[in-house]
Amino acid sequence: MRTKPSMAPVLALVALTAACSSPPAPPPPDTRPLANVTATPRECDLISTNAIKLATGLNDYTAYGTKMDMGRRFASCSVHGEFGQESKAGLLIEVFDPSSNDAEDLDNTKLSTHGNDLPDNLGPGFAARRKNAQDQTIAVVYGWTPDYKRLLTISIIENAPGRDSLADATEFFRQLKPLLLDKPQ
Repeated sequence: MRTKPSMAPVLALVALTAACSSPPAPPPPDTRPLANVTATPRECDLISTNAIKLATGLNDYTAYGTKMDMGRRFASCSVHGEFGQESKAGLLIEVFDPSSNDAEDLDNTKLSTHGNDLPDNLGPGFAARRKNAQDQTIAVVYGWTPDYKRLLTISIIENAPGRDSLADATEFFRQLKPLLLDKPQ
């Protein structure tokens, strides 16, 4: 009489293989500095392509810029990754001059996003992380003039493996504030 071979060794091997498999490790931190965010080559006549690639993790992208006052002043730069037929947001820098937001609007936005005040040398303003409609995390920095007349916002979708998008958004703000917010363009 022949006995059927047992499946126990095969099942044990499958279970052992599954137990030994671990989820992929997170990417190592990418601490490379953004460097000069207005260095050439540039997109939108102002923003460094190298800084865009590093902060967004996008190598293939399209950038759209807009100007105020009949093309004399920077208004915005929007960067979207190209993935076949789909476009994926990466970076948005906007100047609102004049800003339609008053102190109460900005305080409410800060509260709803659980924002933290910018350092004294960068403020007034705040930095926060929030979710968009597609459940993607966005690092945002809002900064304004003390009279609330001009507002600069930086938004980075968290795509770049190992990058701290909030630190990158804050660095963009730190470098762009003197150019776009501190003095009228």
